[in-house]
Amino acid sequence: MSDKIRQKDKNNISGYIQGGEKKVMTKFNKKMINVLATATLVAGVAAPIAALTAPTAIHASSSFTTVNTPTISGNAENFTNLDSRVKITVSKASVRDGSSFTVTLPKGFYFNSSDVAKIAGVTGTQNGPGSVSDATYGLGVYADFDDNKDTGIKVDPIINNYDTDGKPVNVNSAKITFTGQDNIKDDVTLFLNFSRINVAGPSNGPVKAAIDAASNSGLTSGEITIANVVSSGQVSLAANDTVSSEDNFTATLKVKEETAGSLTGSNYIKLKLPSGFKWDASGTAAILFGDIKAADIDAKSDGDTLTVRLKGTVKSSKQNSFQLPVKFHVDDETNAKQGDVTVSVSGNATTDVSSLVVGNYGEIGGGVTVATPTTILAGHDEQKVGDIVIKETVAKSFVKGRTVTLRLPEGARWQETFKSNNPGNSFAGSMENTNGLGGAEVSYTDSDKRTLKLTFNNPNSTTDAGTLKLRNVEVATQPGFSGDLNVEVAGSQGLSGNVKVATVKQAVTLAAASKPTLTIGLGDQQVGDITITEAAKEAFVKKDGSREVILELPTGVRFASTPEVKVTAGDVKVKSVSTDTYGESNKGRLSFYIDSESATPSTITISAPKLTVDRTVAQGDIVAKLKGSAVSYTAYKGATDNTQNWKDNNTAAAEVAIATVGTPAPGATKTKAVFTLGSTSYTVNGETKTAEVAAYAENGRTYLPVRYAAEALGVSPQNILFDKATSTVTLIKGSTVAQIKLNTNLLTVNGSVIRMDVKAVTNKNRTVLPIAWVSRALDASITYDATAKTVTVENKN
Repeated sequence: MSDKIRQKDKNNISGYIQGGEKKVMTKFNKKMINVLATATLVAGVAAPIAALTAPTAIHASSSFTTVNTPTISGNAENFTNLDSRVKITVSKASVRDGSSFTVTLPKGFYFNSSDVAKIAGVTGTQNGPGSVSDATYGLGVYADFDDNKDTGIKVDPIINNYDTDGKPVNVNSAKITFTGQDNIKDDVTLFLNFSRINVAGPSNGPVKAAIDAASNSGLTSGEITIANVVSSGQVSLAANDTVSSEDNFTATLKVKEETAGSLTGSNYIKLKLPSGFKWDASGTAAILFGDIKAADIDAKSDGDTLTVRLKGTVKSSKQNSFQLPVKFHVDDETNAKQGDVTVSVSGNATTDVSSLVVGNYGEIGGGVTVATPTTILAGHDEQKVGDIVIKETVAKSFVKGRTVTLRLPEGARWQETFKSNNPGNSFAGSMENTNGLGGAEVSYTDSDKRTLKLTFNNPNSTTDAGTLKLRNVEVATQPGFSGDLNVEVAGSQGLSGNVKVATVKQAVTLAAASKPTLTIGLGDQQVGDITITEAAKEAFVKKDGSREVILELPTGVRFASTPEVKVTAGDVKVKSVSTDTYGESNKGRLSFYIDSESATPSTITISAPKLTVDRTVAQGDIVAKLKGSAVSYTAYKGATDNTQNWKDNNTAAAEVAIATVGTPAPGATKTKAVFTLGSTSYTVNGETKTAEVAAYAENGRTYLPVRYAAEALGVSPQNILFDKATSTVTLIKGSTVAQIKLNTNLLTVNGSVIRMDVKAVTNKNRTVLPIAWVSRALDASITYDATAKTVTVENKN
């Protein structure tokens, strides 16, 4: 035996040490044993061979391997040939003259003891490789000594425990003894062949023989499986190559005896079809192994029942297996149910199944399913939905050129259409097909490319129904989308309906610790902590330079100062916190940037922010909105045409009421004011006053300075506001808010825009308003005396 081969045999050794404790011997263990054995040999060079010490437990180095494990029935039977073989490998320098081990069969198994004289007298050993013992007592031993062939080593197997008359006391044990010199030069390999064994009704399951050796024998004790016992007559059944159809079906039955003689003329199998189906004639069987021929198999159909057996004259002594082609058809469409065609299994033979699917029945067509919808985040792209399966009901349902369309709702886009206005046939995902239903061409339809169209140019040509699975399909969803993501199914193939592919949840949530009542016209009003919480890791996006988070306040509400922003849970990192007013909208906002995405869901806390609420803010909740590319990625990125409505209308990822305005604007006072054109003098409730700019008429309209016009209209001074940045005048009277932008003809009353026939302008660096239009907006009356050239404004409040 070469070193290379010998090392391979020793790499995996499993055995048992004395006392039953299990030991797994690794390469390292084996190497250690070999080193010890080698040390013994080296010592032997300096001393006579006879001086070698007897092996101890630490020297024990043998392994057991099952070469083949037969399956047998549980019936009692004399002289059974198990045809089981066990390989035993004993390391060199591990045994000496007289070393032995005992093989003991389990309960229900015995060595043949019918001829005591023959048993008692057998040693049957020879020298050298290929040494074979006499096997008449049920155990054959083949010994391969390799390099020790000239040393005179022998093995002597014999049944144990004889009384004084030579009769066996215990006939389930055999002792194998090594005689002659030690195996110094090489390993010893033994093969134990178990034959002519008496079987006395063992229990089902593995048959394990025990191998026992003395602790100083140089051998290892353990046990090895030499057979498996199964129920008498058991037959295993399977159905292969089943064909889905709308009318005629074929399948292949695989029949396998677990033990010889399981299937006979009297031990048969019956397979009964469900209502509406009938068997046709079966084909010629193909023998897989055994001693029978195809002509020995008797398969007869009688309507819905097929009976399989061996012909009565057949005598089989081996385990057999064969494949039997069968056919059946739909006999009664009114009773035949669509779906799996399942036969019930019965008969005299014991089988491993009680039913068997032999086909699938259905009409031409198919369907679309998603077995496991996923959970994805709103406002994100590259979100994987559940695998979409398109399946034929029966083979060849899909005709060349037919299409299946999958349309997403408004709040979602296929990943390729999110990234590009013209995605072509690109597809973010993969396709898997069975039975030839593949080669689908991808395209996108509709102006916003929400519809994925699959065109089947290479339809299924096999005999079984085909499937096309769309795996790892990616989509993008708009911020604020939540709930089920359903795909609408349509197309020329005739499929229809809706299928759920995912559940969409908010990527981040916004919460306020409290909702205090604020007063208009005041600054430094504190509200409760505001928290932003991720629903999953990396919900804050940091890619493509998209990493800004914005907390936007409504018009007229601003941050009085920049609050502290800190991470209170998780590991996300933020930087560059600031506050400002957004453009011309007069909306306050707080912004910061995500410096590092999270590995665990994180929470960011905005601590005790203070707000300034101007007098334009109406009663009701102050709602803060969470925006920015870090939380609403798809509203800032993506193909312009395909997602423009997200950018225009759906930019908030979350919102929450952080305060409420409970104090209305102060009430107006009842007044009567008289102005004289060209004069700076005027009266209010009879009191004479002087204005900085005289009232004047132009293009048939009377203009008054804003301050004096407001006074005449009953608007208190604190409710007269002017935004220099936007050149907008705001007048608040009770619940009415009127706004006029200079040099335009636009008058806004409580959010509604009115177009005046003149413009608000400036005169001598003072804002003057067309008093008739403003009076109408603030519910005041105005009269003009042409003779006196006076204008009277009377507040109705």
